[in-house]
Parts: sequence; structure tokens; C-alpha cells
Amino acid sequence: MRSRSHGSPRSTTPLRGALTTLALALATAACGAGDLDPGGRQGAGGHPRLLARPEHRKRLLARVEREPYASILAALRRVADRAYAEEPEPASWDHRTNGDNASTAQANALLAWAFEDRAAAEKAREFLRRLETDWETNTVLDINIRMPKTLIGYTNAWDLLSATPWFPPGEAAEAERKITEITRQFFDRYLEDGFYRDVLLRMAQNNHPIRTADAIGYVALAFPGHPAAEAWWNWSLSELDHLWGPDGRYVQPDGGVSEGPYYFAFAWAPTAAFFIALDNALGGPVPFARDCRTRSDEDPWAGHGCVDGEPASLELPLRGGLFTKAVDWSLSLRLPWGSRPPVDDGVFDTLNGSALLTSFGGSGVYRWDWERNRDKPRDMEFGGDLIAHHLLYVDDAVPAEEPPFLTRFLPDAGHAVFRSDWGEEARWLLLVAEHGAARKAIHDHVDGTSFSLAAYGEYLLIDPGYYKPDSLANARTSPAPSHNVILIDGKAAPDKGLLTDFGDADAWIRNTHDGVAVEYAEAHQDYQDTHVERSVVFVDGRYFVIGDRLATTHPAARAHAFRLHGHAGRSSGGAFELLADGARWERTRAGVEVRVRSTAPGLAVVEPPYSPLTAPHVHEFDMDRKAADHAVIDATLEAEAPGFLTLLLPYKVGADEGPDAPLAAAPLDAGPGVVAWRIEGDGATDVAVLRRRDAAEALTLPGGRVLETDAELVVLRLEGERPFALMARGTRVLVDGAPRITAPDAPPVAVEERDGAVAVEE
Repeated sequence: MRSRSHGSPRSTTPLRGALTTLALALATAACGAGDLDPGGRQGAGGHPRLLARPEHRKRLLARVEREPYASILAALRRVADRAYAEEPEPASWDHRTNGDNASTAQANALLAWAFEDRAAAEKAREFLRRLETDWETNTVLDINIRMPKTLIGYTNAWDLLSATPWFPPGEAAEAERKITEITRQFFDRYLEDGFYRDVLLRMAQNNHPIRTADAIGYVALAFPGHPAAEAWWNWSLSELDHLWGPDGRYVQPDGGVSEGPYYFAFAWAPTAAFFIALDNALGGPVPFARDCRTRSDEDPWAGHGCVDGEPASLELPLRGGLFTKAVDWSLSLRLPWGSRPPVDDGVFDTLNGSALLTSFGGSGVYRWDWERNRDKPRDMEFGGDLIAHHLLYVDDAVPAEEPPFLTRFLPDAGHAVFRSDWGEEARWLLLVAEHGAARKAIHDHVDGTSFSLAAYGEYLLIDPGYYKPDSLANARTSPAPSHNVILIDGKAAPDKGLLTDFGDADAWIRNTHDGVAVEYAEAHQDYQDTHVERSVVFVDGRYFVIGDRLATTHPAARAHAFRLHGHAGRSSGGAFELLADGARWERTRAGVEVRVRSTAPGLAVVEPPYSPLTAPHVHEFDMDRKAADHAVIDATLEAEAPGFLTLLLPYKVGADEGPDAPLAAAPLDAGPGVVAWRIEGDGATDVAVLRRRDAAEALTLPGGRVLETDAELVVLRLEGERPFALMARGTRVLVDGAPRITAPDAPPVAVEERDGAVAVEE
């Protein structure tokens, strides 16, 4: 017997009311459809009403000869030209084959409707006739997340064909029967069966219920008269309203998505298709009755307040809300060449579909992001087949434009993104410090305080991505030692367990400054009886200073290591060189030199033991999903709570002089508990200092100048344009007795640039 959650039958009266409202809305839309169709065809039942509306045909025909629409149409025709793909194993229903066939059918149905192409209509009809309904023979545990392509594609094909004169009523009814029969089997397994429901949907609270709801809800929207459509509709809308809303905790208030940019894009694309269909079919708030069977009472989702049968409505978030705010978060994380960084369980990929928002009030930054991608320009297929949608909903009257921001701090998401510019050669760094729901996700990694760096077109200091050779275990790259963190006795925050055993520890982005010559943020986290404060200083859009300050309650010295992963060496290509006080990783376009010093004596830079395709050296983030190994270093020493002062100095290969040439860094002599660097390049000389609170306050600089400070961290420009001074946890910085920056109240960080002092309070 298949179980139902909560152990009791549901009230059906509010559910019937919601579906009745839906059916009436569709019927009302159908009544006037003939008046809207510029082609003069009324189309049975007011079709199309999902992927497109009748009035969209005229707009489509008027634009297809100009770019980008001509290229989009060519991509659609390439899909439409594909032959029917046979099942690789006839005894098992295959989601890849059926998904591809559904896309081919959808493409032909759009050509049939838009261009009055009878041959395309015949081909789409053939695919629907050959669709098999033995869905229960599939053998894939998580086929639920694979179903949007099949169900959305074939449903759109049915809807578009229904707007042509070449789809006989009997044949349309049989296609409807097949689509709904597959959906019935799908719903029964994943929503009525307690094992599948609880393991694949209730515990996930991520792309799993989202993509499942997109597929099932789409069919319910198209066929509201089906006996089970009421249940399909109410559960699907309940999930999407919850997870894309503020109480679902999937999206944080500033747009950050808990499972990272890769799986967010996987969830976003089919939801965009469904929300557009809802907008086309209903044109307003979407009614439903709540179905709470997959709500989780685990932290962080406890207290969701869902009440079975409660009437509700979804305000479509295509024109605002967390759904679109998450797109802005993804754009903020964008690597300089367009890919999203491989944080959490993820690889390099794009966000497919955001350019569609230009038809719903979205700005030209979404077009810009879509078009300017070095590795996957104008992607329309990751996470869902949206080729036809791009033909209809990319608005070229909205000019492509660069985003209006560079560096961006997202404390709810737990991300600080430093960016020099929006070009492919920009210097870029992502600092991660997530807390609460932002880190409590099945696809999350233990990576509080970690960072990754890109410059001059190369990914140089890396997050290791998603290497998961065992489908029943966590990714091998998920533990803290696979990230750029401080290790204490070889450990950092606790490893994650399976499913909702999240491990890790809360971390926070704090004390930020977005300036002209200098930008700043801190990441805070507690682990191993130690409070870690990691400061990142971005100097002149050119290089980075990392200042790590530790405080501990542990009474004895332990092994500490500043761990760093670079994208070169081992099997990853490029060149790697171990230095006495750091390392150099270099690839084709760019390299990075890293220099590390500590406030405690005895620092040594070593490579941890290596075994092929084993953490910490393994990574998997390229689009071809091939795992490789990279070089890793540990700057190690025995101490109670050492500080680390690190320079990240990227450079452009082949640039021997000028702003992109290698920078020169030299250590400065200082007393116990103080370390300092002098950094020179392109007409500027800077100094970075890290000191223990009990260390001497005076430091002699080259040439006999004296720097005096009580701050823990100081970065300042001694010579050159755009002077600045920054201090953390102090009241003053003086050079030769002259104040460079003062803050009597000792704020967490204070910055002085050309236009005066700025104190940034916690």
C-alpha cells in the first residue's frame, strides 16, 4: 500500500475550488483567442496558451530575419531536423531519449504553428504517436529531476499543434492521454510513495522538488480536466510558491541560493518555462490550495506553517521577487568570461534563461550576460530546452548593458565578490562565509572563509568543484581541506554527512568597504576552539592581500596550515613552482604568485601527500566533467594562534611591463609578532602589515621611514597615484609621525581614500 503524508485524508473542497478557478480562467482565455491570432486561425480551445499566445506569432515572424533571432531560429531548426531516437534498452523507459524526442517534437510544433509548416506538424505528430507510456519501467532513482524536458516539451508540442489545422481531435486526445498517463505514474511514485517522497523530495528542499513540480504542474496547467490534475496542480504550486518565496529558505533575502549557482541554474530554467506558461494562460495571480506533504520539519525549514487545503495564490515572480533576485546573485558571482564559479556541488556552466526577463521588465544586463560568454555564448539548453522561449521572449529593444556594479557584498548569501571590471581579463575573487539556511543544503560544501581567484582569463586559485565518483556518497571535494582555508591539526569545520547532516559551522561576511582604490571584506568562522577572522583587501583592482587573524581557547600549540589550491601542476596542465615562502601557478593566459608570512616563527611551505584523483588534489569543474589533479600547498607551523599575511599577485603571461606585469613583493624586517610586505609595480609602492595586539607598534620601512600603528592589519600606499590607507582593529596609522588614518573609536575597519576617511562599523 502506498502511503500519504500526515496519515490522514485531505480536505478536497478547497482543492476543487482552486482547480475550478483554473479551468474557468483557461476557458475565459480561450474565448477571445481567435481575435488575437494575426494568422487568422482560431485554434481549438484557444491554443496556443503555454509556450506562446496567439498574438506572439506576428511578433515572431517580424523578427526572425535579424539577430539574435535568426541564430536562435537556426538552432531551433537544427533540433527540429533530428530523427526520432529509439530507446537504448527497449524494456526500460529512458529519460534522455524521451527528453530529446520531446524537444524535437516541440521544435517542429512551433515551426508548424509559426510558419504554417505542415511537414513540421506531421513530424511532431509522429513523435507524439510514438511516445510510449511505460514510464514505470525506468530504472533511475532520481528520474524526477529529469522529467521537465519530456513533459514540458511534449505538452508544448500538443498545445502548439492544437493551434494548427493538422491535429485531428482524436489524435490530440490520444496525445493528451499519453502525457497525462506518464504524469500519473510519475506523481504516484514520487508523491504517493512514502520512500520516494521522503528521500527524494522532503529531505532535499532544493532543485529536486522544484523540477518535479515544474514538470507535473505544467501538465496540470495544460489538462485541468484530468481526474488527478487537482492533486498535481495543488502540490506543484505549493512547492514553487514555497521554495521560490521567503519562507522556503532556498533563496536568501539578498538572492543567494543555498545549493550554489550550478544547481540553482538547473532549478531556474524549467521554472522560468512554467512561470511563463502560467503568465500566458492566466495572466494574473495563480490560485491553488496548499498541499504540505513534502514540507520538512528539519532545521532550517521547521516552522513552515503550511496548512493542508488552505486556499492560496502565487504572484508570478517574473517581474520581481526572489526568483529574479536570485538571477542577480548569479550574475554577481559570474567569472570574468561568463561561467559561474564551481562553488558547492558544481562545475563551470551558465545561467540559461535570464535573458527572457527582458520581456518582463528585466534590464539589458541579462542580455549582456547571455551574449558575452566565452565558453557558452547564448546558451539556451542548460537545465531545460528554452530555445523556443528565446525566440519569443528575448527583447532586442532592451539594449545589452554591463551591470551597474563591480564589487558586491551579499552577507545573507555569504558571498563577497571582488571585481576590477566586466572584461574577460578582470581580476576577480570570491570570498565565501555562509550561515544558516545559506549553508544548510544537500549540495553545500564545507568552505567557510574559503576564496577563489581568477585573472586575465584564467581560473587560478580554485574551488575544487563536484567530483563524485560514488553516487551514494558526498562529493570527494566537499570537506574543508579541499578548499582554501586555515587547517588546525589538519581540520577545519566538521565534514558534512549524508542528506540533512549538514556538518560545517556558521560563517559570516562582515565589515565591508566598496571603495575606489581599495575594497575590503571579512569572513568570520569558529572551529577547532578557534575564532578565524579572514580579511580580504583588493588593492587598486590589481592584487589581493589576505590577513588571517586567529584567537583560540586551546591552551597549547597545534599544527596550523594556510592551505591553498591552484589550477596548475599535476594533471591539470600549466606550470607550478614551490617557493620558499609561497608558490606560483601559471596557465596559458595568466599566472598567480602567492607569498605567505606568519606572525609566529617557523613557517615552512610544503606540499601535502599526493595520491591521484584523491582529495585534496582532485578537482572536477570543467564543462566536460573530467576530473584532474592540481598542485596544493600548506604554509605550516606549530603555534597557538598564528596570524598569516598573504599576497595574491596575479599577472598576465607575456606582459613584461605595465599594469599587468608581475608585481614585485619583498618581506620587510619586523620585530616579534609582526610581518610585513612591500609591493611594487607600475609606479606604485604599497605596504601590508599584520601584527599581534601585543607586538611593537613601530616598523622601519626602506629608506629609513617609520610606520607606527596599533592596528592588527594595515595596507597603505606609500607612493603612487590614488593614495589610500586601511586599518583593521586599530586607532591610527602614522608614517614619519604624520597621520595617514585615525579613528579614535577603533572601528572594525577604517579606510581613508582621496575623498576622506570612512569608518565601517560592524
